[in-house]
Amino acid sequence: MQQDSRLHKQVGSQSSAPEALTGGYVAEGFEPVAHAFQAAILSGEALGAACTIIHRGETVVDLHGGWKDTAREHKWVGDDIALVYSLSKGLTGMAAAVAVSRGLFSYDEPVADIWPEFAAHGKDAVTVGEALSEQAGVAAIDYKLTLENIGDEAAICDAIARQKPNWAPGDYAGNHAYTLGWIASEMIHRRDPQGRRLPQFFAEEVAGPLGQDVFFGLPESFDRDRIARIKGFGMPDLFINHTTMPWALTFKMCLPGTLAFRTLNNPLILQGPEALDSEGFWRVGQGAAGGMASARGLATLYNAFAEGGEKLGITPEVMADLIKGHHYPRKGLKDKVLTADMYYSHCFEKPFSAWEFARTRSAFGSFAVGGSLAFCDPEDGVAYAWITNQLGTAKWDDAREKLVRDAFYACLENRS
Repeated sequence: MQQDSRLHKQVGSQSSAPEALTGGYVAEGFEPVAHAFQAAILSGEALGAACTIIHRGETVVDLHGGWKDTAREHKWVGDDIALVYSLSKGLTGMAAAVAVSRGLFSYDEPVADIWPEFAAHGKDAVTVGEALSEQAGVAAIDYKLTLENIGDEAAICDAIARQKPNWAPGDYAGNHAYTLGWIASEMIHRRDPQGRRLPQFFAEEVAGPLGQDVFFGLPESFDRDRIARIKGFGMPDLFINHTTMPWALTFKMCLPGTLAFRTLNNPLILQGPEALDSEGFWRVGQGAAGGMASARGLATLYNAFAEGGEKLGITPEVMADLIKGHHYPRKGLKDKVLTADMYYSHCFEKPFSAWEFARTRSAFGSFAVGGSLAFCDPEDGVAYAWITNQLGTAKWDDAREKLVRDAFYACLENRS
C-alpha cells in the first residue's frame, strides 16, 4: 500500500475552499478512486467522509476528508468514528453469525424456543433466520420509545414479545429500523452462558479480537474529539431536496398511523435521524441503529468475512448461509415499511436484480440512512466501507458513495 502524496496537493490547488482537505492512501492503480472521493468532498455534497477498501487482504484504498463538525473547524482524519445508523444491522449480523457458529442457536430454530414469550399473537413459528431477515412483522411496536428509555432492553424486549405482528410473519419483510437489534440481543442474552447482551458480546467476540474501533455502546474512555458529528436533514428536506427515496415512503413517513410513520418515528417524531447523534444514544449500544465505527474498522471486520470467517470462528456452514442468503418472503421482496424492494438476509442486505451493489451475489452488507454503505464479497475478496456525516436522501446508491464504488470496481477490472 502506498501513500498518494499528490492527493493533498491536488486538493489545495483545486478547491474553492483552500482549507478543505482529503488525504490518505491508495494502492498503485487505484488513483481514480481518490479522485472520485475528492469530488464528493470538494462538491460540498459531503461535509466529511471516509472510505476503506480491502481486496484479497490488501488495503487498496484508505481515504478521509472534509470536516467532522458543521462549523468546519476540525478536519476528518483517518481513525475518526461516526454514528453509522443501519450499518449497525450488519454488525449485529456478524455477532449473530458468531453466536450461530458457537452453537448458541441456529438460523432454522424457532425464536420461541429461545425466548418463549416471543410466541405471542402467532409468532410461535417465526425462525431465527426469519426474524433476523426482518420477516417477523415487528417493525413497529406499540411501546413508546424515548431517548431516555431506549436503553431499557428488558422492558423493550418484553414489549416486542407481546407485540401483535404488523403483517403475517414470513409473508413480507420490512425494515425493522430499531427492533432488529433488540431481537438479536435478546436471543444472544438468553443462550450465552455468560448472559451477555449484544454490546458486550460484540465487543468481546467480534470487534475486540480484530482490534477495531467499532462499538455498540461507546466507552466513557473513548476520546470524543474523534467523533464526526452528523449533519442531518429535516422532514421538509425530503420534499424540497427529494432524490431517489420513494415518494410513497416520503409521504407515509409524515402520516401518523402508517406503518412507516410508526416504525421510523418511534422514538423520533418527525425530528430526523440527526437527533440520535447524542452522548446518550452513543452509550446505549442500540443494535440496529446505534453503532459507532470508523471506515477502517468496518472494512476490517467485513474483511474477516471476505476471507471466510476463520478469524472469528465462523463455521463453513454459517458462511454458506450468509453467501446463499435467506429465502425470500412468501409474497415477494417489497418492503412493507420502505415501500421498495429490498432483500434482507440474516441482518444484512444481499444483492438482487434491482440493486447489484457488488460484482457477485455472494456479497452481503448493509446500507444506512444518509448514504453510508459497508459490505463484503467473499467470492471477489472485497471488503468495502464508505461512511459520511452529511446525510443524503437517496433510497440506496447515494450518488457520492456510488461514484467512489464505481471507480473502485473500474480499477479492479483494469487490475485483473
